[in-house]
Amino acid sequence: MERSEGAVIVTMRSNPVNRMNPEFFADLHAAFDAVERDHPALPVVLTAEGKTFSAGLDFEDVFPRFSRNDMDELQAWFAEFRGSLLRVFTLPRRTVAAINGNTFAGGLILAVACDVRVGAEGRARFAINEVPVGIPMPWTYIEMVRYALGTPATAEMTLSGQLYDVAGAQRLGVLHRVVAPEQLLATALEEARRIGVDSATAYAASKQALQQPTLAAIAAHPELDRMAMQVVMAPDSVRAQASALAALKKRD
Repeated sequence: MERSEGAVIVTMRSNPVNRMNPEFFADLHAAFDAVERDHPALPVVLTAEGKTFSAGLDFEDVFPRFSRNDMDELQAWFAEFRGSLLRVFTLPRRTVAAINGNTFAGGLILAVACDVRVGAEGRARFAINEVPVGIPMPWTYIEMVRYALGTPATAEMTLSGQLYDVAGAQRLGVLHRVVAPEQLLATALEEARRIGVDSATAYAASKQALQQPTLAAIAAHPELDRMAMQVVMAPDSVRAQASALAALKKRD
């Protein structure tokens, strides 16, 4: 984390492709704890290094959890995952994702949890690919993505699991702006600084009002998140997960 002339840059580097596992969530919370403690009211730029913003869930961490068929364990794991993404989504300040590369599944949800998304030109790919690997989209995440992209784009991405290039991601609203890689961070900082510190309280109040219907919808249907945790343990889901993990190990 570093301060940069009226903004704070949080660079994710928990592992080479920022796979989401307990260590990743702990690092994310530690970074935002420091942001809230040391940099009140400043906008935040969230980014990463290399060719990947975030690869999403760490299959080697979560698939064994799913196969153990232990609902208590899954509920505790999901509470941590959900809480991490909601923390970014509801942060009462301007948040900008500087998306440096590939952004998949939970990583894409993390990106769209930010108010503004700037992407780099190049060969990055984007997907909400949970369904093809045997993971249903939890209600909380559907509502977060719907808030950012609208229902048609959310349905298209969720139900197809399709890979999109940079142009496709911009068409769907995943990316607001696309710039040359060397301009990515500067452009994200420019977007972050559109709101000055003296407007931070007005921004936070407006953001809260905009998100209220989404948060109310999330709170109204906890049973849909529980259903997702049940479905990940279904026999066909476990088979799809095993195939996805085998394919990943083969690529690695």
